[in-house]
Amino acid sequence: MDDKGSTLICIFGLPPYAHDDDASRAIFTGFNMIKALQKIDRKMYCNIGIASGECFSGIVGGSGSRKEFSVMGDIVNLAARIMGSLKGSKNQITCDSNTRMLAAANFTFSYNGHRELKGKMISSPFFKPTPPDTHTD
Repeated sequence: MDDKGSTLICIFGLPPYAHDDDASRAIFTGFNMIKALQKIDRKMYCNIGIASGECFSGIVGGSGSRKEFSVMGDIVNLAARIMGSLKGSKNQITCDSNTRMLAAANFTFSYNGHRELKGKMISSPFFKPTPPDTHTD
């Protein structure tokens, strides 16, 4: 819990638990989190930013109780920036173009605009996945 509320970081695909469909699993998890929060209290909401790529993971910190597992890298920052760009929205999932490509077999996406994010030189396209129960074939 911080000045922005509760924050949860979920990482998919860390060895030895990587799967070919980790991007889809992340999106499915996002929709399930939103659904679960709505069951608890209709006023509760979350916004989810998903980015796919490589990061560094491992134990960081000094000795004793100051050690913790952490993930670092540009892709981790991108996911956080995507989530932060959803300020004012409720129960939104937005992802980068790499996640869209990796999850295209399981989801349809709508273009959610280009945005300039802090720390990025150019604007990036973002996409909103369609909930799995609203797919049309």
